[in-house]
Amino acid sequence: MAFEWSRVEKPVFILAPMANITTQPFRSMCKEMGADIVFTPMLSSNAIVYNPDETYKIAEFLPTEQPVIVQIFGYDGDIMAKAANMIDKKLHPAGIDINLGCPAPKITGNECGSGLLRDYDKALSIVKRVREGFAGQLSVKLRLGWREYDVKHFVKQLEQIGIDAITIHGRTTKQGYSGKADWTKIEEIARSVSIPVIGNGDIITAEEAWARIKEYPDLLGVMIGRGSLGNPWIFQRINHPKDLQVSIIELKRVILEQTRRTIDYLGDEEKAMREMRKHYGWYLKDFAGAKQIRTRAMTVNTLDELKAILDDIKK
Repeated sequence: MAFEWSRVEKPVFILAPMANITTQPFRSMCKEMGADIVFTPMLSSNAIVYNPDETYKIAEFLPTEQPVIVQIFGYDGDIMAKAANMIDKKLHPAGIDINLGCPAPKITGNECGSGLLRDYDKALSIVKRVREGFAGQLSVKLRLGWREYDVKHFVKQLEQIGIDAITIHGRTTKQGYSGKADWTKIEEIARSVSIPVIGNGDIITAEEAWARIKEYPDLLGVMIGRGSLGNPWIFQRINHPKDLQVSIIELKRVILEQTRRTIDYLGDEEKAMREMRKHYGWYLKDFAGAKQIRTRAMTVNTLDELKAILDDIKK
């Protein structure tokens, strides 16, 4: 049966789209740990249309990762609709998501991402053109507003034009990642519409994920971003609430497995090792000698070098 947001059962735990992070190697690890739905990094709709081969690579996924949602961003509804259809035809994901939530200045400055929340009429026009031009499952990820919480009416409009689901990060664009995500406002929006609403923001532990589900029952589920960095086990802990201790042996296994997957994915060992360095920074912490091990891992160029470093971690 084809994926439909309206058929997803509560509660659902989702891996957030993160640029240069949620590509196939890490995403597939999170899926195996128990993530219900996974998102690709956001892709430029212009890049998909005008440089498809290189851009498809970012969204490429394994059949075992499904349901996979490919996230796109842009400023032109026609180009975005074309990009959505190209992705759908080439990769067959479970759905497409429109990014109206990224607060990065280089994105908002080009009238993309959450920059579109400065003008709801314009944003609605763009999303509507995508909805009219794309027949598959279409969701939107956004924030509470540009400077203040004023997105509630806009979400209602998204529902009216046929958007299938909404994810809301509980901060405004101007807040960036400062302060705390306001889940009360996310819940308020969820109560105002009949389509599924997913909450996002500040989920660092499995306990926090379950607490949000219990406290905000109108939400379909939660989306986890930074809490998964160096910690794909967060999804395993969600599914097995009893405290899961990650052993040094398990830590090494996952680091090596993700590294091997990255080498296979990129087809270039040295490039893969450079790509993995940020992940080593997230993985290698909270054990005796972690700082020294992490510093050494930041310079690895081969899998053998990594294995030698990991062998020095005390059991």
